[in-house]
Amino acid sequence: MKKIVLLQLLVVALLVSCTYAGKDPDQAVMKAYELRMDGKVDAAKVMLDSILLAHPQNAKAHYEKARVLSYMMNASKEVKIGDVLESVNLAIDNDPGNVSYVYFKAVMSFLDAYISMQMSQGEIPEKVKAACEEFENVLKLKPDYYDARLYLVDIYGLLPPEMGGDSAKAAEYADLLEDANTYYGAKARSILSPEDMDYVKFWEELMAKNNQDPRYMMEAGKACLYAEEPDRAAEYFAQAMELDPAYNILLLDMMRYYLYSVMGSQDQKETALPLAKKYGEKYLASQPDPIVPLKAYTIGWISRFEKFLGNEEASQQMTEKAKALDPYFSRATGLPSMLDFIPPDEVCYCYMTFFGPF
Repeated sequence: MKKIVLLQLLVVALLVSCTYAGKDPDQAVMKAYELRMDGKVDAAKVMLDSILLAHPQNAKAHYEKARVLSYMMNASKEVKIGDVLESVNLAIDNDPGNVSYVYFKAVMSFLDAYISMQMSQGEIPEKVKAACEEFENVLKLKPDYYDARLYLVDIYGLLPPEMGGDSAKAAEYADLLEDANTYYGAKARSILSPEDMDYVKFWEELMAKNNQDPRYMMEAGKACLYAEEPDRAAEYFAQAMELDPAYNILLLDMMRYYLYSVMGSQDQKETALPLAKKYGEKYLASQPDPIVPLKAYTIGWISRFEKFLGNEEASQQMTEKAKALDPYFSRATGLPSMLDFIPPDEVCYCYMTFFGPF
């Protein structure tokens, strides 16, 4: 039955791509993006491949294919980071001035370096250097792309010198951010501050001066999570969501906090897992309605909470529900990258550190 459904999806993708590719390939790319956002990842890839057969120099199609492959890496061992980089390089070759493509490549390049770090592979300094050069290329195209500069602070400031870290460069980039933007400057300083600094106080003081900007409530809440004060974090997250309901994704940070607490100590299983489940369910019921990939991700984790709590039948039902929504939903504890979800014709202003859970 599953094979029949997949075949039907692929046929639909081919029919749609044939309808659009000959007339307006960019419009067809948007249709492929919509398919993926609806959980039909295989169909989206088939459609993009058919577009590229007819329009091999269409940069947007190469970019969207790179993002499809990036997303597929969450669940498929067959897709590698090299496949993602190959596709985004083709996008840049055909549209070198598109800052979104260059930014995506920069983040994926550092992901390549990060994977090498996790696997203790060689060439880490070379890969880090290459990623930093890509972030510099972003800034050449768009000097006020603060997220790109923040990644440079993160990489140079938190990596040891033997892996490509450079504290002097990190401080230089932080100074530039402080001069340019209050929020990003504060983020940069928090990254470079000593571990014994009171980060909660740091963000609370800034929040008091910027009480209509939900980013400061978000940061104060995350600082509370690191300080193991989840109730206080939940209050700040609620304030952020009151100002902007789109911050409902912070409910997943609460879910993951309780997940990590169990991973750190099995003694907390009976108390923490029900709370993790509660916040996952709260996110699913929140508005604006979560996108399908994040719905499936959340349901996938709830299924595991049920299993750990001994509810095998409920766990199996939730697993099947997640797979039905999106077979490629991320199984990682970290949140999926927002880079994969922004429409392909929009610039993504999103930064997610590689060096911490929140």
